[in-house]
Order: sequence, then structure tokens, then C-alpha cells
Amino acid sequence: MNILILTRSHPFKAAGIVAYDLMKSLKIGSDHKVKVLVKEWVKHEDSDIITIDNAFEHWINYILYFFYRIWRKAMRTMFKGFQTPEEKFRSNFNLDFIFEHNMDRTYYSSEKILKRAQIEPDVLIVLFMTDYISFKNLYEIHKKTGAKVILYLMDMAPITGGCHYAWDCKGYLKSCGKCPALYSNSDIDQSRRNWEFKKKYIEQTDLTVIAATEYQFRQLQNSSLFENKLKKKILLSVDQETFKPTDKTEARNYFKLPLNEKVLFFGAVTASEKRKGFKELVEALKLLKTMSPNLLLHLAIAGNASNLLTSELPYNYTLLGYLDYNSLSKAFNAADVFLSPSIEDSGPMMINQSITCGTPVIAFDIGVAQDLVINMITGYLAEIGNVKELAFGIKQILSINFSEQELMKENCLNLFSHLLSPKIQFEEFNLIINEIKN
Repeated sequence: MNILILTRSHPFKAAGIVAYDLMKSLKIGSDHKVKVLVKEWVKHEDSDIITIDNAFEHWINYILYFFYRIWRKAMRTMFKGFQTPEEKFRSNFNLDFIFEHNMDRTYYSSEKILKRAQIEPDVLIVLFMTDYISFKNLYEIHKKTGAKVILYLMDMAPITGGCHYAWDCKGYLKSCGKCPALYSNSDIDQSRRNWEFKKKYIEQTDLTVIAATEYQFRQLQNSSLFENKLKKKILLSVDQETFKPTDKTEARNYFKLPLNEKVLFFGAVTASEKRKGFKELVEALKLLKTMSPNLLLHLAIAGNASNLLTSELPYNYTLLGYLDYNSLSKAFNAADVFLSPSIEDSGPMMINQSITCGTPVIAFDIGVAQDLVINMITGYLAEIGNVKELAFGIKQILSINFSEQELMKENCLNLFSHLLSPKIQFEEFNLIINEIKN
């Protein structure tokens, strides 16, 4: 079968690894022809990974954007307080949300997508859609080729009127409107227009939706947009060629981390983002300091750490910066535990990766932590936002002896084998694909 994966993020950058791992999973022991069509252009040698814009188009767009930035800077110099329409929108936007304004816009024609794909798909698997793929595209491709569309949820964006993370808002259960992300009191605002655009094309498309966590699956079941569509759950797999247990001392030496202290690892693309819970983590570590004043502990932080309140940390820390996949694997192996204090999250994928490296996880009870973190088996799960319980969980995990540490590591690796291996993901996807084939 011809399978086309559509995703915004490039497979060799950040969250793009999800598409790359999925492509490899779908090729396991099968005759499927799998291509990945991405928005971001990066020079590489894998013929199965294609960009929607060729190199010439990419550099033309880059040059145009360069001159746009010069124009924007000049306008700001001439007119104090000048803002572009997009900047005006952002300035009136609730920053606690990640919101897509133009989900009712089509960025690329469906004809161009199919032409660049180089195959006529039997199955279309869609991951990250932002500023790339619209639901109109999915309908048009389905209508033209007869391809079955599988939407693999990476966050809440496909099931809402624009929010990637809805926090406590329940607008997506109905038809959005009065959007708190937009400070809106209108029923007919951009979130409603986005919702109506999606609903129009979703209803006309043969589409299956897959959640990557139990937490997502519950949100999906309640979503008004997909009430008439088939829904399933398949956890994101992890490539064990990259993420695997390695020598802890060697990993710590790589980052120049202390050998005689407990090392906690925290990471996020934007570590200061409110939903990633760094504020809660700091409070938990302060409590831990009072609970166990003699504990020798060091915090390793990966990602963009600008605006991060590191000055409030009660322990020494090391900023690792952005890490490629190999370095990220080393970071998990250098740590005694991975900390995931997210207070609003669909994942994060780093929990899956930590488990695959045999490193236990301490997390709040949200996202994929609900699937993978089992108290004192593979880590510790604390009530969302309960910093006291989070501090207690850190103390408990760091207090276990060597044999218990080794058992917890083994538990993590067993969980990988049963839930996160590429073979498991392939088998579950193949069931869906075979249903389509028949």
C-alpha cells in the first residue's frame, strides 16, 4: 500500500522525530511504500522524505522573509508602536494558550501536495498540521484519490477551534466561540469560524482519528468535531537504536555533570513555557530541600532556558541547551530520574524516550504519564499541580537502593517492549490499514 505521512516538522528536527519513527515502523516486515512530506526544508539524503517546497522555493521564501523583516524594522523606526496584523492579534492574545488564528486558511493546494508526494496514496497519515495542511486539503485529497485519512493527534489542535492546549476551557465539547484565548465574549469569533470550517470538511472525509495517549483519547471521545468518526489509541513508539540504556558515568562525563550527586533531568523546547511546569518544579525542589537538607542533588536542564527562573533553584544546575537526539539519549542516561512537571500537556514525548532509556519518570498526572508512569514501578505520579506530592515523589525515588534502582530500570524497559516498541506501533497501525485494504 502507498502510505503518505504529512507533517509540518522536519523528521530530523525536534518533534519531527515522531514522523521519522512512524515511517520506519510502517516499513517493518511489510511491502508498504511510505513517504513523508514535510513543510520545513532541510538538506538530507533520505529519498523517502520530501519537502513541499523545493530548495529554490525555500530560498526564495527565505529571502522574501528577510526583506519583510527589514521592512517591519523600518516601519517600527518610522512609526512608534507599529504592529503587523499578526502582531496585533498576538498582542491581544492570552499567552497561556497556543492558538492558531487561521485554521480556516489553506496554505498549499492539494494538487501541489500530491505532485510533490510522488505517489498516489492509499492511506494518508496526518501529524502536525500547523501552517501547512488544512482540513480542506484532507477532503480534497480523499475525494481525488480515495485515500483513507488517519489523523494522529499530537496535541489538541485538530479537535478544537484553534487551541493546541485548552486548559480548563470546554468550548471544544460544543462548537467553540467565546474563546478565552482571544478574550472573546462573542459566540461567532475566530474560534467558531475555525470550528465550522473544520466540521464542514471532516463530515465529508473518510477519516479515522488516533490518540497517542489515554488522556488524549478521553478528550477525543468528547470532541464535537469527531463525534461521528472512528477513534482509536496508539502510543507513540520510540526508536531504540537512538534511545537506549548506556553507561551513566560516560553520559555524565559527556555533559560534565557531577558523578557523586543525584542528577535530575528536566527538558522542553521552551523550558519557560507555563504549561511545562518549571515554576511548580522550583517550588517542589524548595520543599525537597527542607525535607532532605543533606541530599546532594544536581539539576540538568535542556531546551531554551531564556526567561527561566533558575536563580530561585535551591540546587546547582547545568544548562544543556538544545540537544540532538543522540545527546538527548545521553541526557536521559546521565540522570537518575526524568522530571516532567507539565500542568497542561498531551505528552510529552520525552516521557516515552526516558522510559525507553530505562530512566524512571516523576510527573504530574497528565498526558502520557497516565499511560507510562506507575508509582514506584516506573517512577512516581503526583496529583496535577500538587508540589508537595511532587517533592515527596522525588524523595521516594531518590531514596531507593541500588537493587531497587536496577529493578525500576528493568520495569521501564519491559514497559517499552510491551507498549512503545516500533513493532507494537506497526502491528496496531497495520490492523487499521488492513481494514482499509479489505
